[in-house]
Amino acid sequence: MHNLDIRTELKKTIKQFENAAASKDTKSADLLKNVYKKLDKAAKRNIIHKKTAARRKARFAKLLVATK
Repeated sequence: MHNLDIRTELKKTIKQFENAAASKDTKSADLLKNVYKKLDKAAKRNIIHKKTAARRKARFAKLLVATK
């Protein structure tokens, strides 16, 4: 159940970031930091694979740059 909570929080944070990036919101950079933090924590606890976390981080950074 604890892992499910972490995964749910990760999905919510990612959704918030994607919505902010799509609307070109100025706080999307701050949300990206939160996404990184949640991805790293999930990878550390083996909820997601570490390479999956790295791939997602790269894609989100690319998304942020493309929206600016």
